[in-house]
Parts: sequence; C-alpha cells; structure tokens
Amino acid sequence: MAGVIGLACVLLLSACTVAASEPAPSLTRGPELTAEACPSGTTLQGGLCLSGDEVSEELAGILRAEFEADALSAVIAGVWHDGEPILFGALGDSMPGIAATPDMHHMLGNLSTPMLTTALLQQVQAGVLDLDDTVAKWYPEVPAADTVTVEMLLHNTAGYSQFTGQADFLADLYADPFRVWEIDEIIDIGTAGGPLFEPGTDWMFSDTNSAVLVGILAKATGTPVADLMQTGILDPLEMDDTTLARNGDWPQPVLHGYDGERGVWEDVTYWNPSWAHFAGGTGSNAADVAVFLDALGSGELLSDEYHELQFAPTTAGIGTNTDDQYWAMGFLVVNDWVFMNPGIPGYYGAGGTLPDEGWTMVVYTTASQRTDPAVATATEIFRQFTSVVSPAHSLEK
Repeated sequence: MAGVIGLACVLLLSACTVAASEPAPSLTRGPELTAEACPSGTTLQGGLCLSGDEVSEELAGILRAEFEADALSAVIAGVWHDGEPILFGALGDSMPGIAATPDMHHMLGNLSTPMLTTALLQQVQAGVLDLDDTVAKWYPEVPAADTVTVEMLLHNTAGYSQFTGQADFLADLYADPFRVWEIDEIIDIGTAGGPLFEPGTDWMFSDTNSAVLVGILAKATGTPVADLMQTGILDPLEMDDTTLARNGDWPQPVLHGYDGERGVWEDVTYWNPSWAHFAGGTGSNAADVAVFLDALGSGELLSDEYHELQFAPTTAGIGTNTDDQYWAMGFLVVNDWVFMNPGIPGYYGAGGTLPDEGWTMVVYTTASQRTDPAVATATEIFRQFTSVVSPAHSLEK
C-alpha cells in the first residue's frame, strides 16, 4: 500500500509547511449533534452516531484517536454495512467556534472521478462514442491524438503528464485562486510536449487524461457534462446534496478547509474548483458520496457488460499495477476495495466500497496549522477502519 497515496491523491498540489501558531484541536469542541439527528438504528455517543455494536465502538475509538494524534481541525466519517449506518458523525470545527457536522458539503476531489467515467461509459453504452475512438476525432491538434484512444485515457495508459505538476499552472492558480479555468486550457497544459511514453505501453496516473475525457464527452454528445452527470447519475440516485457547480458555491452547511500552499495559512473553501473540472471539482457530503459508491459497486448505473468492463483488471501487469492493486476506469481496486483518496487544497479524503461484503466508508479531514501536510490523514483513518470491518481485506501497511 505504500504506493497508493502517490497514485490516488490525484489532485494534490505542492504544500508549503506553515509555522504552527494555533493550539491543537480539542474533542470538547466537537459537533453539537442531538440524538434526533442520528440516522435510524444509531444513537449519539460522544458526538458520533453509532450502531452500538463492537465494530462501531472500535471505529469510533480509531476516529477519536486519529483526530487528536493528527491535530486535525475536523473529520467527517461515515461507515455503512449493507446500507445501514454503523458510524456517522464529525469531530472538531468547520471554522473557529463553528462545529463540524456530518451533513456538511465540500469539494470532493477524485471521489468524483468515477462519476465522470460512469457518465462517459453510459454514452459508450448508448453508442454515442467508442472506447477505440482516438482523440483526433475531437482534438486533432493534441499531440499523439491519432494514437491515444478513449480507453487509454480511462486507464491512464495514454502517457500525458500531470497538469497539476506544471510550474506554470501552479503559478497561475496561486496568483488567482478564483480564476475560472476552461477545459481546453487544462488540456493544452497537460498534453504539451506529448506523451511521456508510447501510448498504451505503460501506465502513469494523470488528471490530464480526465480533462481530455471531459472535453471529448462534451463534444461527442453536444451536451454539457454537468447535464449528463445530473441526468445519468445524480437524478437516478436522488443525490440531492451533490452539486456540479464549477464556482465553489457549495450549499450550506459547508465544511471549511484551510491550507498553506501559498505560503500563508488561509481559508481555501471557496477557491474556484474549475481547474479540477468534473473529475474533482464536484461538491457533496458524506451520505451522498456513500450512495454513489454503493451504486458504483453494484453496477446499477450501467449494463452488466459495461459494469464488468469498468472494473476489469485491464491494467494489471502494466507499470505498477498488479492483480491485487490496479487502476480500473476512474478508481483503484485494492485488495477488492474500490478505493479513492483525494488530496486537494484544504482537504484529504478517502472513500471506498467492498461490494462483496457490503461495506462502504467515507472519510474527509481538514487540517490545523499543527497537522503534518505530508500525511494523508483521511487515508490513514480509512486504512485502520478496513482492518476492523474486514481483516481479510485490510489496507493496513
């Protein structure tokens, strides 16, 4: 699992360490939930809604311990088994003196990537485009456009570089965090110079691949990608707490995130998410994400044929991918977990589902100035959770 963070924190930008100047968070400043706010089947225990069994108690202990050990500002977590809540709650503050609550909205990062790839596969299933289509059909000017296929973009075997690692992109983002980025701007940045290897012969994670897919999907259908995701995913699943807005105007209540990437400790909650497009810039909350993960695992949004194709170990044996840990179409499959762990300005996340055993888990954390920015805090919590809910499928190191 040592390599998972590096390839799955797909939107993580370079972080600047800022000198600590605020006290560590205290559990006494946790969410002010009432028993009535807990989902059916759970009761309020120390700020967390728990099912009351041994598993829920152990998960709660991990969450509280990691909250303190990592000096987090807040953590939101949900664990469900066969759709029933085992743990659901939040610890810490969204803003100073404002308690975090589990229904808070925020930018998702790459937990929204499989939403994009599912919407695209729906269009492949409908015959609007084909996995063997080359980029040249829509972007003939892009380097290697006549060689790179839609399937290569989905599997990260196209070879295009990671646009978030480009110095010019970072300089522009930091100069104006509220800038609205057009998808073609991102495509130009990420594909400049062409593939780093012969397309289809190796594997390298790159969000540029998702950016090109966004552009292709819009051109192929003549429909805004937001509309395709709304009608193909959000509406059927009744995901009313998920927003596809590209302006950072998240619905209330909002989990605020803070970051030191620009050399100052600042609130980055409302930075414009358009640079992350629809593979990362979607906003939601834990309960809605769990609904999508359940649907992703069950395949209810696709035909059986395309569900199997979405999960197929096509990349196993290519690059760092193995039979036990490989990149599917928009997500990792790791020891049978469908798994994503975004790192974006202000937030770390980890979410996944173990379809065969009915487990679904979502964790998001926000940092204080005392939190080590190099530690993927949500991933560490998720890993420990897996050892409790399914030891045979543990993601612990």
